[in-house]
Amino acid sequence: MKPHYAVVHLASEMAAFAKVGGLGDVVGALSAEQVRRGHRVVVAIPHWRDIVVPRGWRLNDLSGTLVPWGMGHEPAKFTVADGPSDQPSVLLVDHAGDRRFFHRPGFYDDPSTHEGYPDNAERFLFFTRAAIEAVKGFGETFDVVHAHDQQAAWAPCFVRTHDAEESAFAHTATVFTIHNLGYQGIVDPWALGLAGFPRNAFFPHSPFEYHGRVNFMKVGILFADMVSTVSPTYAREIQSTGEYGFGLEGVLRRRTGDLRGILNGIDDREWDPASDPHLPAHFTRGEMDGKRACKHALALACGFPLDPDWPLIGIVSRLAEQKGFELIEEAEPELFDLHARFVILGQGSPRYTDYFHRLADERPWQWWIDTSHDEALAHRIEAGADLFLMPSRYEPCGLNQMYSLRYGTVPVVRATGGLADTVREFDPITGEGNGFAFGPYTADAMVMALRRALATHGDASLWARVQRNGMARDSSWRVAADGYDRLYAEALDRVAAGRVPTLESVRDTF
Repeated sequence: MKPHYAVVHLASEMAAFAKVGGLGDVVGALSAEQVRRGHRVVVAIPHWRDIVVPRGWRLNDLSGTLVPWGMGHEPAKFTVADGPSDQPSVLLVDHAGDRRFFHRPGFYDDPSTHEGYPDNAERFLFFTRAAIEAVKGFGETFDVVHAHDQQAAWAPCFVRTHDAEESAFAHTATVFTIHNLGYQGIVDPWALGLAGFPRNAFFPHSPFEYHGRVNFMKVGILFADMVSTVSPTYAREIQSTGEYGFGLEGVLRRRTGDLRGILNGIDDREWDPASDPHLPAHFTRGEMDGKRACKHALALACGFPLDPDWPLIGIVSRLAEQKGFELIEEAEPELFDLHARFVILGQGSPRYTDYFHRLADERPWQWWIDTSHDEALAHRIEAGADLFLMPSRYEPCGLNQMYSLRYGTVPVVRATGGLADTVREFDPITGEGNGFAFGPYTADAMVMALRRALATHGDASLWARVQRNGMARDSSWRVAADGYDRLYAEALDRVAAGRVPTLESVRDTF
């Protein structure tokens, strides 16, 4: 029988309470799968102003506490949300001080400027410290403290320093998961004082120092018992060069023996074309008529001519430089010549929202964009599109290519990170493969991959084969959660053997 663990996750997002991107999907789906496995799971997230409490969940206020904050304290309030038996408990961490860190519109960014809030470092440092204080007050011990991305990166450090003698963490292992190394939380050294460390802990090559500043991501990497990231290929890439490591490749190479790449899964109950409530028709791998109905409905909604010979190419994405949209800009004339239409759903950089709006205004028969946050529309695009384009500069894991495979929507991707781990080039001779991929980060390589896909679409039997291949892939969290069970077991073995990072041991490493 597999062991059961008591786990507390710390993250800035969790679907369906608060979601900006893939992090929220991962935290929500992984924690739910762990509950179904019999683990005791708590997920701590900030109590955002715009949080959504799902129907059927109950809120229970807990007592607040004063959180150590530099030379003084800041007040915190806690609420626990409990829902269905197959879901984790959710600890909502609020700031009760004058600045009310989480009582603002949006999450990371100010919607009025589309820029990150200037005090984000303080907000997430407080969230992490307050969540650890709340966990100590639960009166139980936890096997694993699992921190996600730079917003929660200080948790392993606090467990091994300020709270090293706390009974709640006497036998606790810490895990830090990197979801996207491109966002590191780099701030001036004053943050160290708020975190409760003296100025003499900051010196060249110390665990807290990064080119004269403090790097939250570096702290998480160095103090966690085990480090993971969200695909095997990305785990190798981030140790290779600065292109993927963003300056932390050397730090990661120092921890290469403690770093694991675990491919994300998807919630295959929410993302199921046979029962998806957002779709106008349902379909399965063996009966695809409903997909044709979904394409028809999507084309109508976009105002496109109803021409079945013109494939629909879907894009559902954060509109950011990382996602490779500059390749679309460079390839604009070639894309105009393709007998295909593009459906885009996303928010982000004004550079790309303005660009896609211009295309949709100038060529409404070929381009369509919606910049709302519309989860139902995302499902309808996945179901109604023929192809799904992800030309990412880098992609730690990616979820949309896995949604696409499940919905018989053939992905066209750049072979990087998790895209390389999930999409295999279709071979029309052997009939093997589930999509189309390109290696060089160039517009020409992307267009060639699209042309291969469109040529295959023109052969009905080959197209049905590549669709069936993709729909046969098991991308569920039942597979992915096995990797985290193994990771937790390995981390706990290290704790039992006394092999845990401390301030002294991490300092000696450098």
